[in-house]
Amino acid sequence: MKHKLVVIPSDPIQAYEEKGTSSWLEEYYNPNSFFDEVYVLSPLEKEARDVYGLKIIPCKNPEEYKRHLKSINPLCVRAYGGYWATTYANYNRVANIPVVSSVHDTNVKLLHESLKFSDEVFTMSTVINKVLVKELNIKNAKVLGNRVDTAKFNKLEESSNPLAEQFKNKKVILHIGRKSFEKNIETVVKSLVFLEDDYVLVLIGKGDVQSYITIAKEHKVEDRLHVIEKVENEALVKWYNIAKVLCVPSRWEGFGLVFAEAASCKTKIVTSNIAPMNAYLLNDKVMNILVDKYEDPKIIAQAILELANSNLSNNDTRDLIIKNFDKKIIAEREVGYYKSVSYQKKNIDYKIWYIKYYYNKDFKHKVKRVIKLPKRIWKKLLSYL
Repeated sequence: MKHKLVVIPSDPIQAYEEKGTSSWLEEYYNPNSFFDEVYVLSPLEKEARDVYGLKIIPCKNPEEYKRHLKSINPLCVRAYGGYWATTYANYNRVANIPVVSSVHDTNVKLLHESLKFSDEVFTMSTVINKVLVKELNIKNAKVLGNRVDTAKFNKLEESSNPLAEQFKNKKVILHIGRKSFEKNIETVVKSLVFLEDDYVLVLIGKGDVQSYITIAKEHKVEDRLHVIEKVENEALVKWYNIAKVLCVPSRWEGFGLVFAEAASCKTKIVTSNIAPMNAYLLNDKVMNILVDKYEDPKIIAQAILELANSNLSNNDTRDLIIKNFDKKIIAEREVGYYKSVSYQKKNIDYKIWYIKYYYNKDFKHKVKRVIKLPKRIWKKLLSYL
């Protein structure tokens, strides 16, 4: 009997292609090639195609999705992210096919109530588990962790790095991540004021950069700011190696894959002294400095200087990453989790949630056209469901 998996990614596959991260999708969705077939069933997909070991099937409506799901009859449905994909999978369930959700972020806005009704929940770190307990009373989530190809993300000789000539006589501060509030990019830009002119900041990642360019101009460091929207995953190792310091002082993280990749390359790191980073980065002041006052640009600059001006180095953090997050270890753990997945019969709480969701999504506007009741009455009626 074939092992089959259905996945619902949080974004269309094209989005990963545009970000330059599509090369690892096959092993990401199919750890250790455990599954004979992996299907993407998603309302976000526009065309059917076979790519990266995935059979992509667009689903225009829930009926199409459920029809395909019944036909495929997978081991489970894997919904990525605790928000829309999880809600979609739980609302459009097919009997006896488990729903597995994976949560990658501590942002409570990305944790839908529907997450409580997934048969299994995988997370990237223990800090996410704590948030799930607090917000949704989910106590049995399994920590998976993120994976790093530690063979690929390794130390390079400077002579073999084509970026060396481009940044000759410059000291590169590297920031990788989406342009969003939690990444604290504005503080890193402002830190340039406290650094010598040979320090330059390279921002890699998608999103609106105009606010950061404006800050750079206000502080007269715009000529030291380099913005790159997309770097192919295979090329990231060159950027980690050209950097004097990776500086990503995040306000919060679900895991922070860039830190693990950078550490695997023996790149020095400045980040925030918060979980989960302080759980797997050694705050040894040699390879890593974890900052308490991570919104203070002067303190960030001091940490950058301390690491960049030191010739000391060690393998301690890289060894820790290999031991805990090498892609082979994570793949084995994930396969083990899949083997233990089972369908859980849904209780009355799920049925109440389902009725409420159905009412708000598909029925509310129809009923109100037929029966015009005051809003306070509708709220009272719904409270009994």
